[in-house]
Amino acid sequence: MPTLKFFFLLLVFLFLQNSLSAQEKLNIKLGKVTPEDFDLKSVLIDSGTNAVIVLDKGDISFAGNEKGWFSYEFRRSTRIKIIKNNGFDLATVELLLYQNEDSKDKVENVVGVTSNIENGTIIETRLNPKDVFEGKSDKTHFYKKFAMPGVKEGSIIEYSYTIKSDFIFNLPSWDFQSAACPTLWSEYNVAIPGLLSYVSSLQGSHKFDIDKSGEGFKVYNISRESAGRGAYGTPERFSVSGRTTLHRWVKKDIPVFYVENNISSPANFIDKIRFQLYRTYDGENFHDVANNWKKVHEELMKREDFGEPLYEENSWLDRVLSQVVQKNDNSLQRAKKIYYYLQNNYTCINRYDKYIKTSLQDVVKKKSGTVGDINLLLITMLNHEKIEAFPVLLSTREFGRNSPTYPLMEQLNYVVGKVNINSTDYYLDATIPFLPFGKLPSNCYNGHARVISQDTTAVYFEPDSLKETSLVSVFISDNENKEVEGAFTRNMGFFESLDAKTAIAKSGLLTYETNLKASYPEDILLSNIKVDSIQLPEERASIKFDFKLTSFENADIVYFNPLIGQALKKNPFYASERKYPVEMPYTADDIYLLVMDIPRGYKIDELPKSTRVKLNETEGLFEYIINADTSTIRMRCRLTMNKANFTSEDYQTLRDFYAFIINKETEQIVFKKIKQP
Repeated sequence: MPTLKFFFLLLVFLFLQNSLSAQEKLNIKLGKVTPEDFDLKSVLIDSGTNAVIVLDKGDISFAGNEKGWFSYEFRRSTRIKIIKNNGFDLATVELLLYQNEDSKDKVENVVGVTSNIENGTIIETRLNPKDVFEGKSDKTHFYKKFAMPGVKEGSIIEYSYTIKSDFIFNLPSWDFQSAACPTLWSEYNVAIPGLLSYVSSLQGSHKFDIDKSGEGFKVYNISRESAGRGAYGTPERFSVSGRTTLHRWVKKDIPVFYVENNISSPANFIDKIRFQLYRTYDGENFHDVANNWKKVHEELMKREDFGEPLYEENSWLDRVLSQVVQKNDNSLQRAKKIYYYLQNNYTCINRYDKYIKTSLQDVVKKKSGTVGDINLLLITMLNHEKIEAFPVLLSTREFGRNSPTYPLMEQLNYVVGKVNINSTDYYLDATIPFLPFGKLPSNCYNGHARVISQDTTAVYFEPDSLKETSLVSVFISDNENKEVEGAFTRNMGFFESLDAKTAIAKSGLLTYETNLKASYPEDILLSNIKVDSIQLPEERASIKFDFKLTSFENADIVYFNPLIGQALKKNPFYASERKYPVEMPYTADDIYLLVMDIPRGYKIDELPKSTRVKLNETEGLFEYIINADTSTIRMRCRLTMNKANFTSEDYQTLRDFYAFIINKETEQIVFKKIKQP
C-alpha cells in the first residue's frame, strides 16, 4: 500500500510540474501558422477590437565587442492577428536607432511573413529585405522602417529582428501593454553581465504572471586596440568570465489600454519596464556612470545640431536683425520684436524635434523648420542682441512625463527658450501663431523641465498654475414691436482665445460665424457678430453678437434656458468607473451674468432655485444665483475649478459634481402669457 501511495504522489507531482511548465510557455511556434490560429478566441476580443497581439517577446543578451567593453543584442519576435482594417497600422514597424561618431546601431535578421487563409489553404507573403528602409531623424538618431506585405482583414503577421548596439546606458524599454489592441502574451528576458548594474523602473496596474530572477555564467570575448608589443593598434584580445543576472517577466491577457478622457498620455500609465545603467565594475573598482543633468549640458552644448550654433560667431545675423530691432530699443522691446518676427514669418513643420535639422542659416533661408530649428534660432538671435537666453528641454503632455532625477533624452521631445529681463523670467515658444510673448502652449505644462545652462536649473510647468478665466454678459429686453432681443458678450479665456484666433486664421471669419450660428438652437437667431483682437497676440479675444428669441412670438407658454447656449451639455466624466487619474490641462473660472427684462405680456410661472455647491471644500465651486422682481431677472452662474489633477479615488466625487452642474444648467424659466381680462 505505501508503494502505491508513493507512485500516486509521484504522478500528481509530475502532473503539477508539467502543468506549471505549460503555463509558463505559450503554445505557439513562431514561423509555423496553422489554420486553427486564424480562429482566435479570447475574452479580450469584442466588436471594437481591431487587432490582437498574440505574442510579443523580447530578449536582451550581451557580448564582448572590439572596443574593450560590452554591446547588447536585442531580439524581438512578434505575432499579430489583424481583425479589422483599423488595425493595419500595426503592420508598419519603425525602429528608432542611435549613432555617433564612433558607433552605430545595427539591425540584422529582419524577417517578416504575412499569412492569409484562402479555402482552407494558408498563403504566405514574405517581407522582401529590399523593402526595409532607412532614414535619418537627427544627428544621433536614424530609423529602419518596414511594412508587412499582403495585409488584409483576418491576416496573421509575424516579424522578428535583432538590434546590436554599443549604447548600453539605456537598454530598450519594454511595453507589456498596448493602446491599440489587447495582448495575449508579452515576455521580456534579460541576461546582464555582473560587471554592469542597471536600475529598473516598473509601471502599470497589471501583475506579472511570471517574474523570475536567477543567475547564470558566461564567457565574453573582448578585444581592443593596444599600443603594447608589436605595431601600434594591434588588437588585444582577452576573455572575461563571470556570473550574469537573469530575469524573465511575462504578462498574459492584458487588455487594451483604454484611453480615458482627460488623461495626458497613456505613456504615464501603460504597463512597461525601463532600464538605466548606474554602475560598472572593472574587476577591482566600482564606477558610478549614471547620467546626470550636468553631463547632459556638457554634451548638448558640444553638439553641432544644438549648442554650438547658439554662441558661435554669427555676424550673418546682423543683416537679418537690423530690419527687426532698433538701436534705441530696450531689452524687453528687442526680445519681443525678435519673438514676434519669428512667430509671424516662420512656419513650424514638425512640433516634436528638439534639434536643428540642417543649419540655422538654412532655417533663415527657408523661413521654416522644426520646433527645435525655430526656437533655437530664437535663442541665437536673442544672444546675438546681448539678451542672455537658454534652451529649456521638456516633454509635452501627450508624450508622457520625464524624470527630474535621471535624464532620458529620448523622453524630451520639445525645446523652448528662457530669458530673464528686469528680474522677470520669460519662457518663449515662437512656433505657435498668436501665442503671446512669455506664454507657453498648454501641452508644455507637463511637470518637470530643465534649463540647459551651467547650473541646469529644474523648472516645473504644472497645470494647476494655469487659470483659464472667461466672462459672459447677456442683456435681454423687448423692443417696441414686442420682439425679444438680446446682446451677448464673451470675453474669452487665454487658451480659448488662442483656439479662436487659430480657427479664424485657418478657415476665415465667415466660416467661424457660420459654425457659431449653427451651435445655437433654432429659436435663437444671431446677427451682427463681431470678434475683437483676433490679430493681437497679447490681447484676449472677445466675441459680441445680437440675437433674437423667436420662442416668445405669440406662444402661451415659453420654456427658456437663461444660459443662452452656454450650459454644459454632457458630463465630461461619463464613465461609471475610472482606473486612472483625471488630468485636466488647466484650472478654470467661468462666470456668466444675465440681466433680462421680463417680456411684456408675460409673467414668470416657474423660476429655478439658487444653489451653491463645493467640490471637496476648496477644489471647486459651482454657484447658480437667480432672482427676479416684477420686471427683471438677474442671474449669476459661476464654475470655478481650483485643481487640475484628481486621483482615481476622487473620480466619483468629481463625476457627481459635474452631474449636478449639468442637471442644474438644464433647468428653465417658465413664462406664461398674461391673459387679458
